Amino acid sequence: MFLIDDLLLAPVNGFKFILSQIQKMADQELNDDTLIKEQLLELQMRLELDEISEEDFAAQEAELFARLRVIRARQLDLLHQVHTAESSSMTVEAGGDEGDFWEPGGGR
Repeated sequence: MFLIDDLLLAPVNGFKFILSQIQKMADQELNDDTLIKEQLLELQMRLELDEISEEDFAAQEAELFARLRVIRARQLDLLHQVHTAESSSMTVEAGGDEGDFWEPGGGR
């Protein structure tokens, strides 16, 4: 019975795998700031070579920095989702006899 279920669900599971890989690649591309940094460098070079005016440079630079801020905010949101209080719990256990604590300046 399980073999038949596996055979019937194989196309669905394969399709789900492909969609999850596409989603993972899209998320990586959305959160990758290297393309924007390269565009900023190219824009700076075009300004230095007098290919664009100061006004065009300022407008395009503002747009690129806005996109960079969105990516950084998205990255911070992802970090906050990973490091929630629920997933970052810590338990501290101490052994020893009761009253057997080190005290500064104490004789122990």
